[in-house]
Parts: sequence; C-alpha cells; structure tokens
Amino acid sequence: MMECLSPAGNRESLERAVAAGADAVYLGCTRFSARAHAGNFDDAELTDALRFCHLHGVRVHVTVNTLVKDTELADVYDLLRFLSESRVDAVLVQDLGILRMIRHCFPGLNVHASTQMSLHNASGARWAASVGIRRVVLARECSLEEIRLAAQTGVEIEVFGHGAQCVCVSGQCLFSSMVGGRSGNRGTCAQPCRMQYRLRGEEKAWLSPRDVCLRDDLPAIAGAGAVSVKLEGRLKRPEYVATVTSSYRRGIDSLAAGRFVPSSPDEKQSLLQIFQRGGFMRGYAMGCEDAGVIDPERVNHGGVPIGSVARSDGRFARLAVTLPLHNGDQLRIETSRGDYETLYAGPEVTSGGEAVLRLRPEDGRKVRPGDRCVRLTDSLQIQQAMEIPLPRISVDLALRAVPDEPLTLTASDGERSVTVTGEPVQPARQRPLTADDAVQQLTKTGGTAFTVRHCSVVTDQAFVPVSRLNAIRRDVLDALAEARILDRSPDTQAFYPEDECILPDRAIPSAVIVRNASQLAGMPDRMRVIWQPETYTEDALTDGLPEFPDDLWLQLPVVCEEDTLQMLSRFVADHRDRIAGVVLGSVGQLGIPWNVPFAAGTGIPVMNRRAAQFLFEQGCAFVTASQELNREELRILMAGRPPILVPSYGRAQLMLLHHCPARTALGLTTGHADCRICDQRHPESLIGLTLTDRRGTEYPLQRCRLPEGCRVSLLNALPTDIRSDAAREGWEQLWTLTDETDCHHFPDHVTSAHWRRGVE
Repeated sequence: MMECLSPAGNRESLERAVAAGADAVYLGCTRFSARAHAGNFDDAELTDALRFCHLHGVRVHVTVNTLVKDTELADVYDLLRFLSESRVDAVLVQDLGILRMIRHCFPGLNVHASTQMSLHNASGARWAASVGIRRVVLARECSLEEIRLAAQTGVEIEVFGHGAQCVCVSGQCLFSSMVGGRSGNRGTCAQPCRMQYRLRGEEKAWLSPRDVCLRDDLPAIAGAGAVSVKLEGRLKRPEYVATVTSSYRRGIDSLAAGRFVPSSPDEKQSLLQIFQRGGFMRGYAMGCEDAGVIDPERVNHGGVPIGSVARSDGRFARLAVTLPLHNGDQLRIETSRGDYETLYAGPEVTSGGEAVLRLRPEDGRKVRPGDRCVRLTDSLQIQQAMEIPLPRISVDLALRAVPDEPLTLTASDGERSVTVTGEPVQPARQRPLTADDAVQQLTKTGGTAFTVRHCSVVTDQAFVPVSRLNAIRRDVLDALAEARILDRSPDTQAFYPEDECILPDRAIPSAVIVRNASQLAGMPDRMRVIWQPETYTEDALTDGLPEFPDDLWLQLPVVCEEDTLQMLSRFVADHRDRIAGVVLGSVGQLGIPWNVPFAAGTGIPVMNRRAAQFLFEQGCAFVTASQELNREELRILMAGRPPILVPSYGRAQLMLLHHCPARTALGLTTGHADCRICDQRHPESLIGLTLTDRRGTEYPLQRCRLPEGCRVSLLNALPTDIRSDAAREGWEQLWTLTDETDCHHFPDHVTSAHWRRGVE
C-alpha cells in the first residue's frame, strides 16, 4: 500500500498527523533542516517523538537536507551519530558530503534523496541506487511517465502530492540567497517568488505557483509505481496537517481496498478551506503547464467564498451567506479598495441567512454592497481537526492468579506478546478474586496508548489486592510499549570515525561557458571551452558543433527527461572526436556511462571538501565550487589547489523555471512542448523579457529549449565579477557568458555577490 507521509513541523503537528492516520512523518532537527523556520525538534524532543511514533507504528524520516560548509561538518557528524543511535527510520539528504559521511560512517542509516538533490529521471534513480540511496523524492516537475520510468529502476519513489510547490527546480534556487543572503539551500529562504514583479507593464506575482492537490489522482500516482505520497506543510498549522492527512488517508485506504473513492464535495471544500493558493492545480505530474501552474493574482490563502455584502453603512455590514458561518470564523472582504479581514463574532448563521459584521472605523468606507466575502479559517473545522483522537492500540490480556504460583499477566497486540511475572499469589482467606473483578480492573487503560480487546482470567480462590493488579497492568503495558518501540526501530547504531579527506591535486585549466562560438573572441589562452547550447535538440546540436574548436566540452542541461538524456548520451558518443568531455547539469546524470571525461557543473553545488571528495570518487575530472561561499570558505575548500573551478564571472542563475512567464502572461495552459513563439520572434515571446521588482531591479529571462519544451532561467540583475580576487588567490576560474558578445568586453556594473558576505 502506498505510504501516506505527513509533515511535522512541531510536536503538536506530529500528534495530529498520527491521529489522522499518517504511515510516516518527516520532520527536521533544529540543525541542518531545509525548513529552518519550522518549529523543528531538539535532541530530547526528537527522542520522545521517535518513541511516540514507533509505539504507534509510524515511521520517522528526519531531514538533514541542507548544504553545509566545511566548518559545520563536525556538527553534522555529531547529529548523524545521534540519529543513528536514536534509530530513525530514514535521513533525507541533499549535500553530497553528508551522503558520503553517512555511507562511510553510518552504514545502517537509511538514506532518502531529498528533492533538493534535483533527481528527476530514471538515470538519476539508477545512480541513487548505486550509491546506497534507498528512496528518491523526485523533483516536483516530473511527468507521470518520468515517475513510471524512475520507479522501474527498483529504487523507491516518493512523489509530492499536496501543498505548496517551489517555482524553481528544487536545489537550484539562488534567488533568496543572492538578493538577501538567506539561502534556500540552507533552510532560510525569504520566498522572493511570492513577491510582485512587473512583466510587460503588469505588476503581478509571476513566480507564485498554485498549491498542488493530487487527492483524486492517487490511482495514477500509485499506478506509476510511487511508494509514497508526500504532503507538504512543515510550516503549516497542526489542523492543516490533520485535515490533509485525513483526506489522503481515506483515498489511500480506498485504493488499497480495490475500490478507490475520490474526494467528496465536502472533502474538496475542506481541503480548499484549510489552505490553498489559486484553487489547487494537479501538478506537473498530471500535465499542468504555465498559466495552469502560476496564480499571479494572489500569493496568500485563497479561502472559500461564503457570500457577499448585502448592505453596509460604514459601521456595520450585512453579509448574505451561502455557507454556514460559525462564531470565530476568520473572513476577508475583497473590495476594489483593498482587502478587509475580520473575525466573525456572533451566533451561527445557516446557508441563505444574513450575518452582521461590525466594521472598524478606518475600514468601514472600503466595504460596499456586492463586495465578495471569503472565509479564511473555519472555527468548526479547526476544532474538529484538533479533536481527532489518537489511535488506541488493541491488546489482549491474559491473567493467571493461582495460589502459590507467581502472578502473571501476558499482553499481546497480535504481533508480539510480553509477560510480566510477580510474587507468588496468596490464597484468599475471605473474598477471593473473581474473573469479573480482575477484568474490571485490568481494562482500566486510560492514560495509555492501549485499549483492551479481550481479557481472560485464570484464578482459583486467590487473593490479589487491587494495587497489585494495577501495578502488573502498568508493567505489562509498559513492557509491550517498549517491545513495540524496539521492534519498529531499525538497527542503525553501528558507526565509524571519519576517514581522511584527500582531494586530488591535478592541474586543470580555467574554463568559459558560452552559448555561441562568436563569444569566444578575445578568450585568454589555455581556457577550456564549455558550450551551453540554447537548444538541446539533436538537429541543433549537430548544426552548432562544427562552429566550435576541437576538445570542446558540452554543458548538459540541469533537468531533462530520460529520453532527452539518452539522446545526449548518443550524441556525445557519436562525436567523441570533437567533444572532449561533458559537464553534468545535475548529480543524477552520473547514472549515464558517458564514454568521455565528465565533470560537475554549477547545478551540482559543492559547498564542502567532502562533497568534492565524493564527486572525485565518482570519477569527475573537475567540480565547481558553490556560488554561495564567501572568500574565507572558498579558501578552506580550495586548500591544496584541488581541481575545483571557482565561478568568478557571469550572471548567476537565480532560478530555473519549468513554466514560461511569457506563456503564462498570455494565459496559455497547454502546448508548452510544441511552443514556437520565440522561434517565430513573436512580439509577446520571452526574447528580451525581464522581471522587474519593486525597487526597479531587472532580472533577465533566458530560455533553454529541450525536446520536451523550454526551461527558463531567471538571471541575476548584475553579473558576478570576482576575477581579480580569484586570480590573486591563484584559483582556476569559471566564466559564464550569457548576453556578452565576447570574452573581453565586460560590463562596468557588476556585483561581488557572496565574496564578502556569504550566506546564513
């Protein structure tokens, strides 16, 4: 049966997830979690959470899915040792240095590849299995067919099923980092994607995706081979976790029973009410594209329409309600003069009735007849979600109380049984223990996780005080609880010290990434040429290759479907006389035998020496330093002059978008793969477009055309330029040319990016 995997940002959300029927939860520690602003769990809280979940048969996946710096690796080791000793069910990772540490030092830990690792096709899944990763959380951009191909590799596949979706390909976002120093790759994203930007004169949230809801698509997801559906929400309220988990639990159970039941109208309404942006979409997995993905009108909770203003005098508004309204409901009246939020205080109003709202004096003039009203929170829904009882564990008890024999009580949950033995039983002098008396006392399990299903008693003129019955009941249930916790806790406790981190010291040349051959004019001697085509179709590659010198390296796209990756593999093999090597766009491309040298590009961030060591052990000729390191951190990484390139010039890719903002602005929801708007130089194409923020900063948009459709890069407003600094350090450099015409005319207005400031 497919796993229902629920978020747990804190203990209250954890309990709501278990109460609502989660098979597993994912949560973060207070260190190295990609949701640093969730409540998260310290060591003591995590230990208690593990015991609670394992008692109830729920698995616990712990996120250690941030990129880490060299100075943090010792703390990472300590955390992993704690998680190993605590017997967590799985650890989610992004950083390749952490992956290597787990495989070498904590081989018992079950590793899941976080979606931050940017694995998105079958080759990536095969690679993950080859390095000991048991489960891959696929990128949200995967189609149903890509999910199916990845699942056929045999690795477990987890798919995001509900909630907020990053607009950038996970693990590839530098926007928050570059504009504010808060790194999404380190759990502190400031969400610039939810801000307003100007596109062709319209100020809207062009980067804000709708929330995903795959509740009614569970049969398709399971049919594609996914073993787990992940529900987003570690930053959401406990009642959100309970409501969403309950819905998906019903769907999964009906699917397992062979008679899938889609969500009812009330269930759909419940999911919309608890939280949604844009009224939900079915996600890339089910074919959503462009304007179907993005809701540029509103970035916060859309709520549920509940009526409209019938009359208003500036002090009071009368609402004609279309749904029951409860005392304590939070409402938003949407007016042409701005939104007005208020809390309803009054008696329940039935559908078709009228409710009276007291208006604040400063806002009363906003509200006019006809204004739409939506409910943001339903007080009754919240109450019901918080009152879902925790599941009770059914047990059978068997008491033997016979004079001159030890008092024994056995408890069984159907899978395991435990027996507690006490002192010998005394014969009764007056009133002997009866079976009814014993059953009455033994079934008092309030305050525990257990409920007694059946209780049998063997006794014969025995005297057993009530206090002894209570004590042996407590002892046997405690013993059964410990047995359940131990049985459901994987044996992960073996650990080993770290080995020495040795990086190769072979010399490599600096390199320049270009989009066309004309940009090579003025290129310094001894620089390696890396071609990053605008179009990755076989015809375009064949036509463009002759323009470049021999010993060219080909930059692979960060994301592409399996068929495209296989086509690129064949193309490289057919042109080995011209192509000296490939630069991998994402780590999953290590799953392809390239038959030429290969290296790790900027899409495979190297923030620490352990990550570099891992990639060199995988066979990389060179790797690329993370663009989020400052000068002191780079000095640690580059000690000994390993074959690592330092990005020293170029517009950083802030986001890699799966949707096209130009098509979104046109309202297009289909035809992404076959779009030719840019090829035809259509006046409303992406060519020359920028997104402009509220400060007037312009961020260029640049397409990369793949057979399956374009991917769009959102580029930094200014190029990074630390060439002179990198030269003084003696490092080999990586330049990336986007709109530059050649290698010796660079703009005057540049940024040093993270050279001095670094990231949180």
